[in-house]
Amino acid sequence: MSTPVFQRQKDLKFATQAVEISDITVVSPNTILLTYKSNQKIQMFDSMAGRVVSEVTLQGCPRGICLTKSDQAAVVVQGQKVQIVDVQRSTLTTSTVVVVKHEPWAITTRNNTSFVVSYNNSPWLEVITTDGNASHQFDKDGTTQRFKFPDFLTTSNDNYVYVSDWYTDEITKLDFSLQLLQTFSSPLLSSPRGIISISPDQLLVCSRDNNRVVLLNTSIGKSSTLLAYQDGIEGPCSLSYCAEQKTLYCARNCTESLNMYKFSRM
Repeated sequence: MSTPVFQRQKDLKFATQAVEISDITVVSPNTILLTYKSNQKIQMFDSMAGRVVSEVTLQGCPRGICLTKSDQAAVVVQGQKVQIVDVQRSTLTTSTVVVVKHEPWAITTRNNTSFVVSYNNSPWLEVITTDGNASHQFDKDGTTQRFKFPDFLTTSNDNYVYVSDWYTDEITKLDFSLQLLQTFSSPLLSSPRGIISISPDQLLVCSRDNNRVVLLNTSIGKSSTLLAYQDGIEGPCSLSYCAEQKTLYCARNCTESLNMYKFSRM
């Protein structure tokens, strides 16, 4: 595995004041979707122009977000809902609402046919279809006690689900039937939060309390520091990566700005 080479870019700052970013996802080069913890908005941000180009108000505070296809995203919203948002020509519009039976926290998807959501009041996972029906569940009865706070989810390029748990300091790998496959831990992973897949066997993970972005090679179970405090990482909470531009975005805890890094090799 080669050593990544990066250059820090100017931070992206937003006019929104005193509202902490909860999650981010890249839609296309220079276009990012953001959700906020304490308001009911999702925004589309143009990183080249440095401004918000569209926003919509949701029926509840948004939490996790994932891109389901190039022009659509899914957002978990307080009130037992998954809100589908259409992204077309620099404009956001709300679409269908998928009603679930519990309060969701994080979300990921596979081929826009089903979602995996996490629940944190009694920590467990569930696969739901786009009409809200549950097809698979993991630890709903709490017998395995695998999770304490399944905070972020991602789907890898080879269709596995990875879960970060910031109470257990573990990353868990499951298939889309929610069969447990593997767990990962490391001294570098302290309160892991945002997690993204950049290749079938490479994850990037926010290690919040270590002020690091960690590169996890899942094929050999090895972790290494990609970015650290001296690179501008402080309380990282969410990540997104644009492969076309080799650009990494990192949202920090309790801030309204993003770190941005350009990689010549990833």
